[in-house]
Amino acid sequence: MSFDAVSRRKFLALGGVGAVALALASCGRTTVPGAQMVGPPSGIPGAPPGPGDVVHGRSGGSVVTAWTAEGNSYDAQLGYDLHSWEAVTSLLYLPLFRFEGQAGGPAPAAAAALPEISEDGTRYVIRLRPDVKFHNGRPVVADDYVYAWRRLLDPATESWASGYFGSIVGSEDYLAGISTALPGVYAQDDLTLIVELSAPDVTFTSLMAQPYAAALPREEVERLGEEFGRMPVGNGPFMITSYDTKNRRSVFVRSPYYPWPGLPFLDEVVYRWGIDPSMQFLQLQNGDVDILGEGLTPTIAERVQGNPELRETYTKFIPVLGASWAALNVATDKLADPRVRQALNWATDKDQLAKYSRGLQKSWGAIIPEEEPDYQRIVPPYSYDLTRAKALMKDAGVDSLELEFFCNDDDYWKSASLVLQQQWAEINVDLNITTLSNAAFWTALDNGEADVFGRLFYQVQPTGLDILASNFVTGASSNFQGYSNPRVDDLAGRSLASLTREESNAHLARAEAIVAEDAPGVFIGSLQFYAMRSPRVQNYQMRAETGTYYDRIWV
Repeated sequence: MSFDAVSRRKFLALGGVGAVALALASCGRTTVPGAQMVGPPSGIPGAPPGPGDVVHGRSGGSVVTAWTAEGNSYDAQLGYDLHSWEAVTSLLYLPLFRFEGQAGGPAPAAAAALPEISEDGTRYVIRLRPDVKFHNGRPVVADDYVYAWRRLLDPATESWASGYFGSIVGSEDYLAGISTALPGVYAQDDLTLIVELSAPDVTFTSLMAQPYAAALPREEVERLGEEFGRMPVGNGPFMITSYDTKNRRSVFVRSPYYPWPGLPFLDEVVYRWGIDPSMQFLQLQNGDVDILGEGLTPTIAERVQGNPELRETYTKFIPVLGASWAALNVATDKLADPRVRQALNWATDKDQLAKYSRGLQKSWGAIIPEEEPDYQRIVPPYSYDLTRAKALMKDAGVDSLELEFFCNDDDYWKSASLVLQQQWAEINVDLNITTLSNAAFWTALDNGEADVFGRLFYQVQPTGLDILASNFVTGASSNFQGYSNPRVDDLAGRSLASLTREESNAHLARAEAIVAEDAPGVFIGSLQFYAMRSPRVQNYQMRAETGTYYDRIWV
């Protein structure tokens, strides 16, 4: 098999795509740090995969989550912003698999077991649970997945996630509108789904843990039409009962059909939007909202992190995998020489930059996060070495350089760009900073107008390939640097087509080493995330790939 021309759609597929106690009436209950209570025994025998457990808890009550903006869609195949993504992953839909624990891989959810995979990695047999139902009460059957995946790949749906299933036999012609046949997905019977791939895909089981892979009830999609994006019928722990655009509010109530008896604990979840971060925090302190959907943002981070009482009361650290870098437009003559790009990496004091993140980043000079599980990198990260940086600039024959840094309204990059301006001046680089509106910023990136610009990227797959393939493969969805290296493309393709995680990571490490040498960015840090929740919210759990786990919260 040739890997130099692995379908770009496959790599687009890897794109990502980010509490002090109110007194509870109790007698003799033990509290735990951060005003969290152990709570009464729940009597619930088990829960779907995810972080934490449901051994303790009680039914009833509601929580309110605040968002900055309205979500783009609650349709599992169309929602992509943070607001929508949490709604489709944590409230409305239950995919075949969900990620286990705080950092584990896929485990059965709507599926009865992990898939049976052929020796060559191209045929999947997926057995379904018989007790999973849609919110209209109809049992979910294998044909609902066939319908949903055909809809995902249908050009008329215009799903941003269509490329995720580019390895299914027949998907390329189906997506291109050349054929109406999709032979790679079919129902063997009501509880058995068969999937055939054109090539192995080490990420495929993880892809089936994403909301866009959930079953959909055809009769409801057709009945509701465009309204399905606001009032969908899913199969998750909560069902939507109202969507109020005027008052910027949506309401979700406990589904009676969720296949884990006793869950969720909550009766209701309310989303409110159109609230800026500072006002969100004020409302959290006043008890008007319970959870801040975007978590601790740079706008309020300094205020919260600098106050131990606020930090202890309202924040919870959530382990995440993500990277931060100053992207370099390698298509410009000024940055065409990799020695110049390497010099910028060595001239960057990442420890100093991390201080300006207000705890939301940690210093790290490589693209694959430091905490990446089961990953053995073969290249050391960049560190701060001004002497080395100056030698590289001299070797490249560059006495001085003028660069344009474009940033949007992101508070971190506004500060970080000023720090970079001072640091790079030590190697005679004059960094001019231009701040643009968010829309103008992304237009400038699309047009290749920026020399340097800030990038943050959270993994939505439990593999560093998600970051590398989305940002550094030729033509990838988030490759705004104009970077292209056939060796990286080939290794990323081999990593994707591996049969084991060990083999995949070995190819990935070689690809990362090439990216590090080419230096299409100045690698600055690994991302960190702090959730923000009221002290009345108990057993708060979250993963970066999904958001809040509302099915196990209690109040």
